[in-house]
Amino acid sequence: MYVVMLHSIGNDKSPWYWHWLSVSIEHFETLCQFLVDNNYTTHFLNEWYEYNTVARKKDSKKLVLTFDDGYLDNWVYAYPILKKYGLKATIFINPEFVDPSENARRNLEDVWEGKTDENQLETLGFLNWPEIQAMDVSGVIDIQSHSMSHNFYFKSNKIVDIYTGQPNYEWIAWFTHPERKPYYITENQTDLIPRGYPIFENGRALGLRRYFPDKQLVETAIKIYNQQGKPKQEIINELQILVEKFPGNFETDTEQEKRYRYEIFESKRILEKKLNKQIDYLCWPGGGYNALSLKLSVEAGYKASTFGSSERHKTIDYKKEYKRIPRFGLGSFINLNGNYVYAKNKKHLVNMVKARTGDCIMRLWLKFNKELKKILYI
Repeated sequence: MYVVMLHSIGNDKSPWYWHWLSVSIEHFETLCQFLVDNNYTTHFLNEWYEYNTVARKKDSKKLVLTFDDGYLDNWVYAYPILKKYGLKATIFINPEFVDPSENARRNLEDVWEGKTDENQLETLGFLNWPEIQAMDVSGVIDIQSHSMSHNFYFKSNKIVDIYTGQPNYEWIAWFTHPERKPYYITENQTDLIPRGYPIFENGRALGLRRYFPDKQLVETAIKIYNQQGKPKQEIINELQILVEKFPGNFETDTEQEKRYRYEIFESKRILEKKLNKQIDYLCWPGGGYNALSLKLSVEAGYKASTFGSSERHKTIDYKKEYKRIPRFGLGSFINLNGNYVYAKNKKHLVNMVKARTGDCIMRLWLKFNKELKKILYI
């Protein structure tokens, strides 16, 4: 049984900075039709767990479809399309990103029933609790944990950049203004972070010991950037020298464990309370975890957690009670020399599934085709 990773559906042409995470509706519906026509079955993670407990070989016709992050389009597009084709999927939710609105918004089912026009659908943003609860009891969607915050944090005192409004650093505002997290896609939050804010080496919240820069250093960085007009690299070099005078500090073992416990235990508690069910599976945001976070996830009572790409070379022991979930990703975009280019072939996802579930010829073809596109793209 194979586990598939997706994120967003239908926002591939949106102004969202991370739009390349979104699979087009054409690609997704073509995939769903293919799965039905070719007798694939989709399953929830409880079924995956039981399947692997008895040590069966992988079955290329059994899939677990998973969606990370809990985007609104999972309700608007993915859920109605999955329901239409009789397929199942799992959505991993971060409670800190849940939209606080109190009513379920319109989706494709409303369009099909003539209640609204498709161009009137609200698609960008995050799910709210009524939508999450409605999907979880539907038999189509299973909700599981993605930790609490999905944050990035600084992990060393090495300065790698200066904030000048770059959208890839929107996560700085996530921990300075956490109440605005559900709206980061739909509102301009660039002014929530001062220009000149130093960006240190960073990583995923549950895979690191957090570094806190000295406040005086941060204030100095902002002042230098806004008053002196120096080139960015010159400012970075100057600030890196100042780090010796203002070193900042790292969280202690106690502080790190307390933070990890909040991420792992509290997300489980909130989801179980809101959905009135047991939460058994944890997806590590960005594949970020370490020995401590794994240990705590076992203590929290999760039955399994996802396996990061950095450890794909390792053999997974399914005989253990606490299992690891390997996944492969699907996307509508091809990374060509750092640029994300939409794959025009409507069977793109179908071909990716074939390649990743045992079709060696398709895997070679996709690899050759991507390398050829890289050459032509240059």
